[in-house]
Amino acid sequence: MSWTIRPMRAGDGEAMQRLHQRAIMATSDTYYSLEERESWAFGLRSDQYVTPANGHFDVAVADGLVVAFCGPDEVIGLYIDPALQRHGIGSALLGLAEARMRDAGTTLAKVHSALSSQAFYERRGYHEIERTTHKSRGGLILPSVRLQKLL
Repeated sequence: MSWTIRPMRAGDGEAMQRLHQRAIMATSDTYYSLEERESWAFGLRSDQYVTPANGHFDVAVADGLVVAFCGPDEVIGLYIDPALQRHGIGSALLGLAEARMRDAGTTLAKVHSALSSQAFYERRGYHEIERTTHKSRGGLILPSVRLQKLL
């Protein structure tokens, strides 16, 4: 499986939105019920996926399709196509985001994560700082976790 990472481009929003929904809905029932996943995925729109004025948003592309994405600063929106997980794409995107943070003088990387992604971050040196919740776009309160890592 061959893939590359590039900056997000105009027109990637629709593919990112579809990927985001697939990744959420593929989350195991161990972490979130179907009702919770539907609430989490509710209201996603392609126009919500834009590059921040002062940052970067990277996408991984395989066979011309967006298969993963991640934003910088606080790690935002690291999602990988469920069919392409465990191919190193998430680690590569996270590493790129962390490198940009270090280059900008940031010494502490932070992420507000779904419970289902906690082990991924912990394997990459992040440590839980608190269990918390967040309100999904569909209005449900979902359990989540905040993690951080010294860069």
